[in-house]
Amino acid sequence: MIRKAINECFYTLIHETHKFNGAAELLDILASIISGFAVPLRDEHVIFFKNVIIPLHKVQTCSQFYEQLLRCSMLFLTKDRTLAIPLLDGLLKYWPFANCVKETLFLTELQEVLEVCEVEKCEHLILRLFKRIVKSIGGDHLQVADRAMCFFENDYFLNILKTYKDKTFPMLVPVIVDLAEHHWHKILQESLIALKTILKEIDPYAFEEATKMKPELRKQFRVKQEVEERKEFDDKWSVLNQRLKETQSGYEPPNCPFVKENLIRDFNPLYFKIYDKVKAVEL
Repeated sequence: MIRKAINECFYTLIHETHKFNGAAELLDILASIISGFAVPLRDEHVIFFKNVIIPLHKVQTCSQFYEQLLRCSMLFLTKDRTLAIPLLDGLLKYWPFANCVKETLFLTELQEVLEVCEVEKCEHLILRLFKRIVKSIGGDHLQVADRAMCFFENDYFLNILKTYKDKTFPMLVPVIVDLAEHHWHKILQESLIALKTILKEIDPYAFEEATKMKPELRKQFRVKQEVEERKEFDDKWSVLNQRLKETQSGYEPPNCPFVKENLIRDFNPLYFKIYDKVKAVEL
């Protein structure tokens, strides 16, 4: 009954907008329960992991109880290493957008999960995994980029990089080479230059092939949208908006967050409350 009541609280937190302030304390209780689970895990325990523990990562306020959530996640992995694959998939699925604090926490957990993950079983996630790491390195936030660079100090991660170098090098090398030349932060730029040397030492041939890759082949591995392609997309959207204005009276074009004129925080109620408390209170 107690576990069922706890589950209901978490389901409410995951699937509804209801606020719940006792998540950290409940996860502490669950950690004690999980540590006592017998091996192999029963089906109901695996279902709980997949339906509660993993989806809790998508909650906007999960940074408030992330330490306890991480502990529960890793306790499950110590009981059954095969659960690392669904957890890895869940982290990539629920990756935070425009939330640097949460993204740093995700990167920390991702590194711990990779140390438990069996290299052979994560092949289908390699492209998504490295695309996410490369995006973090090439992002505008220094702490996120610095945390992502720490992956290359991890032997488990380097082993994955070498094992799937035919997929990882075409995605990784062009971005690292470009950032090593043009990154705005000097200290991080030095780290990127060192990383460029490490990648070249791992496999000089694969490194050269990745730098000489044709644009049409490089397109499938890119992590950022080209300016021309983005402009073409925006032009099509403008034409569509204009047609709707002409054919439908009272049509108001949607306010898109992905343009320079708008701030992402205006589309995120959590940030709105943190950075603009006065307006939030007035609302």
